[in-house]
Amino acid sequence: MTATRQRANPVTQRLRASSPKSVICQEEAAKVMAVEIVGTVHITSPVYVESVSGSRITDVDGKEYIDLTMGFGPHVLGHRPAAVEKALADQITRGWHWGIHNPLQHRLGEMLVEAAPCGEQVVFCNTGTEATMYAIRAARSFTGKSVVAVFDGSYHGVHDYALLEAERSSDRHSPVPRRRGAGIPSEILETVTMLPYNDEAAFDLIRANADRLAVVLVEPVQSSNPRTDVGPWLRRLGEVCREAGVLLMVDEVITGFRLAYGGGQEYFDVHADLATYGKALGGGMPIGAVAGRADVMSVFNAGNGRARPIFSGGTFSGNPLTMAAGIAALTQMRDTPDLYPRLNALGDRLAEGVNRHARRYGMPVTMMNAGSMFHLRFAEGQIRSSRDITNRYVEAEHIFYQHLQERGVLVPGIHLAFVSAAHTEADVDAVIEAATASLDSLRNDGMI
Repeated sequence: MTATRQRANPVTQRLRASSPKSVICQEEAAKVMAVEIVGTVHITSPVYVESVSGSRITDVDGKEYIDLTMGFGPHVLGHRPAAVEKALADQITRGWHWGIHNPLQHRLGEMLVEAAPCGEQVVFCNTGTEATMYAIRAARSFTGKSVVAVFDGSYHGVHDYALLEAERSSDRHSPVPRRRGAGIPSEILETVTMLPYNDEAAFDLIRANADRLAVVLVEPVQSSNPRTDVGPWLRRLGEVCREAGVLLMVDEVITGFRLAYGGGQEYFDVHADLATYGKALGGGMPIGAVAGRADVMSVFNAGNGRARPIFSGGTFSGNPLTMAAGIAALTQMRDTPDLYPRLNALGDRLAEGVNRHARRYGMPVTMMNAGSMFHLRFAEGQIRSSRDITNRYVEAEHIFYQHLQERGVLVPGIHLAFVSAAHTEADVDAVIEAATASLDSLRNDGMI
């Protein structure tokens, strides 16, 4: 939907009229920012945040929302959990960055090794993008092979080897990759192959390319296609990779410490060689990490005599503020027995409530969820992979999120959304009420 059509939309007009300070912020930002905010995924109508607490966001206009953005995923415990806030306050009195090693690094490292089923050693960085980039580099060094495999519909960050998608016209059982956006060299396509997600055809492609495949990257739950019925397929994927002599990297940037304390590997009982982390691991502070088998991770150590060590580094990697926040967050997650059953139940309650309404009125809408992660999809028929999503209802989807915003619920546009430990059943029921009313508005306007 173009900006002109968006602003002509009555819902957009009402939102802008009721948010004068956010509109001013947006206009001022547009003078100096290359995009409206810091990335290409954004709220469809301007919301500039003043403060947060628990499950709530308050914007600069004083409007309060039930927040389902949750920082794009890091806030499993909700906004400003007391233990994390205290850890940050205590650490900042001692300093927040000095580059030299600090004892918090190995403490958080020990916790990650304990939590990650494949973890024997870890390396910290600053983002999930860096983590997947380093994991690919490590796999190539360890195996001596150069090609990596990703799945159709996957997301592994914004480096060149990750920003790929399938040609829509290609065979869904043998997808052909294309670059996702400009500025990515065409030569990248020579070192990346694409596999069909949740499809046994992927196994034959792995076997056929095993002699040149260094690693297969997989999200245990795709952010574009959140579901929990993929366990048997994921376990078979691990078996096929081991039989073929190809490393398996599980991307836990989103699922780590959210689906379960041990992430998607624990939840689905998947055996990997490497795993990448971010988001929840840092307790809301910037972080990335690679965990994995000690022999594979040894390539990070240039002093151990390996023939092909890799280079890694980062000014803020392992900084004490992030380490302190991560330790506090993981401690609370680990020591709260009912955290994950409750989180997953809240997500299921939300999906069931919205889907019941959609089925009742024959709406082409499915709320897909994997526990506390969810994505409302506008599509007809069964959704098995991202290939089943078309652009037919793009405008309706954008306007749906504006209707939600007008009703006091904030969802991160066309991005995966989340509930947290700070959300209550009453919050979830309020979201269901807002979502069903928003869908009714779309139906009454003939958009679905």
